[in-house]
Amino acid sequence: MVIEWFNLLPEEVEWRDEGCEAYSACLECPLPRCLEEVPRGRQRLKVRLRAARMAELRKEGKSVAAIAGLFGVSIRTVQRALKEARPARRRRCNR
Repeated sequence: MVIEWFNLLPEEVEWRDEGCEAYSACLECPLPRCLEEVPRGRQRLKVRLRAARMAELRKEGKSVAAIAGLFGVSIRTVQRALKEARPARRRRCNR
């Protein structure tokens, strides 16, 4: 008798919770969705983390050019990252 893998119950499957590069254990991960499930999830997380770090350096007084040099990116990339890292402002209605 051949057992097909897609007919197995969860209890019959040997699975190790090895996590990923974002968190060490899948079952304890704080992210709302797994990076593997989201299109370009890893890339988006890396960009967000990089933007947050760039914003921290800017608050510490580093210039945009210095931050660009540290990360090996263009000045425009740093400007874009700083804009995205900023909290969204509410627009006022003109009445």
